[in-house]
Amino acid sequence: MQLTALAYIVAVVTDVFDDGASAEAAHERLFDDGYDVDGDLSSARRNGSSSLDEVMPPLTRATATVPPAVVETDADEAASRAADRAEVAKFLPRQCVHGVDEQRPRLTRNEQKRTYAVLAHVVKRLKASDDFLKLLQLVAARESSLQQGLVHRLSPDLEASLAAWRKTANLYEGNPHHAEPDHWQTYGLFGMNSNYFTQVWDNQADPRVLCDAIVDILVYRRAVVRVIRKAGSAIECTDAQGRRFQHTTRATWETVHRAVSGGKLCPSKSENVAAIMGKYFRGRAAKFGLDPDKPVTTKMLGVEPTRALDGTTWADQEAVVMGLWAELEAEWAVHPIDADEPVKIARKGS
Repeated sequence: MQLTALAYIVAVVTDVFDDGASAEAAHERLFDDGYDVDGDLSSARRNGSSSLDEVMPPLTRATATVPPAVVETDADEAASRAADRAEVAKFLPRQCVHGVDEQRPRLTRNEQKRTYAVLAHVVKRLKASDDFLKLLQLVAARESSLQQGLVHRLSPDLEASLAAWRKTANLYEGNPHHAEPDHWQTYGLFGMNSNYFTQVWDNQADPRVLCDAIVDILVYRRAVVRVIRKAGSAIECTDAQGRRFQHTTRATWETVHRAVSGGKLCPSKSENVAAIMGKYFRGRAAKFGLDPDKPVTTKMLGVEPTRALDGTTWADQEAVVMGLWAELEAEWAVHPIDADEPVKIARKGS
């Protein structure tokens, strides 16, 4: 598997601004003087048609692989749901590699190589574009330095996670983890706030499922799809003086990155902060050979696979994740990705 981007990845790790794009998004929201719900793609306060959920309905069991059976009675429906939850309970995603009150493990180049291999394999199986792979590499390098399973512990991340947990009560009714604020942190390769992104996977799931790198990729792709479908239509926004206005944008790599990482399609209320963040993204995009102004279509994001390489059908999204991991493990068994002696590298933050 080609590792042509690894030099860029290692370079980004030591970037003095590498405090996590999730922290970057939280920072921008603080400058906006409160959580902006206008044009917000992840807000629990669903105003108009600008929220993430209304771009594409919440995916509580999003597989699009097997059409649901017709249920004739309420009893049958209840039994079907119970069976469905039992199947989900068997799913064992990759776990977080540390707790919210623990330091992240030391990072090695081999860990980065393994993560790059995961990104490349899943993008290949999605039949997505090289540019989408570059975006995933860029965001993962920025957010986590290509280290899987992280719990993001910078103060802006912790504060944003707690604030979001207080605002999203109506999204997760019945979720067994709802009353455990410590479970609803910012996780994974792309620094996704679980209060907003768990619903993109399954609103009854353990939010820590976002520590699984393959779940991360699938969820990030779904979020980008939602942005693309919303971009181009007018959304209602609010400026710094509280005035409402209509805003239309187009889907480019910079636009979709900002909307997914920052949570909104509306322009920032702080032009200075927006300019700085845009400059940083463009600099990172250049390192990865990604044109930030290139138009993005859903076709460029591929389609979630429904079958294993041997043709076996994957019945649901959990089977997709486990199947993709099995393919990677089989590949690594033949071609080990680890060197004999992993080399530790410097990193910033905790």
